[in-house]
Amino acid sequence: MNIEEQIFIPARDHLRVKQDERETVIRSCREITSYSKKAIFTLHRSVSDDVVTKELTQYLTVISEHLRKVNSIYVNNYYLRGSISGAVEELIEFFTFGYYKRTGGLIKYELFVQLINLVADGNVDVVVRYLLHPETELPKKETSPIEFIDKSDYIMGLFDCTGEIMRMVISQSSDTSGEFQMTKTLQNYNFLKDLHEQYIILTTYYPGISIHHGAFDDSLNSKGNYSFKKKLQVLESSLSKIQNTLLDILISDKEIL
Repeated sequence: MNIEEQIFIPARDHLRVKQDERETVIRSCREITSYSKKAIFTLHRSVSDDVVTKELTQYLTVISEHLRKVNSIYVNNYYLRGSISGAVEELIEFFTFGYYKRTGGLIKYELFVQLINLVADGNVDVVVRYLLHPETELPKKETSPIEFIDKSDYIMGLFDCTGEIMRMVISQSSDTSGEFQMTKTLQNYNFLKDLHEQYIILTTYYPGISIHHGAFDDSLNSKGNYSFKKKLQVLESSLSKIQNTLLDILISDKEIL
């Protein structure tokens, strides 16, 4: 056996396998991102629970397949983390917004992970039912853990959820009869305000907080630090828009906070 057969051909075959795996992950992440966006759009629509159930079940079934596919490749290819982060944040945005819309509260990281694992295991109907009826008890059973989602992704995905809350507030600032929903708008504003305060506390302790490809760091002017500050600015912009909505309500209806 010559040197080409011993070294170069196996190396070539190995690289081809790795490239195929990378392309598979990228394609699957595109699907996860796309169907997460569709699911968010469904949550914004004023339709019956039956329609929401049907659409979310359809979208999460597709996401379930791709979560398993990405997870099976990622466990042996951690270098692909950067290709996965965007899809993960979009998925977190959907779950955090879906939970908030039904409960008015923040979904805990542990609960979010439990829901993701249930989706990946094919228990889509259980997850959809829970999102629509959070009082429902989730099954207590072992699930196969998804390896590529952690708390840093959750923090960044939660930023994106605040934009969805802002859009919901703007679209629901008046009901079908034209009467402004002052109380509900104020509740949403207070939630985002409290969340913003927690992020500010975090930056006080870690001025250079950086989250990049799922990794925490404290490094000013790094790529992850820039991304964090950019998302914080978007959150502040959402708060400003809701403030303007509240002012419009006061001016239009002459109500007092």
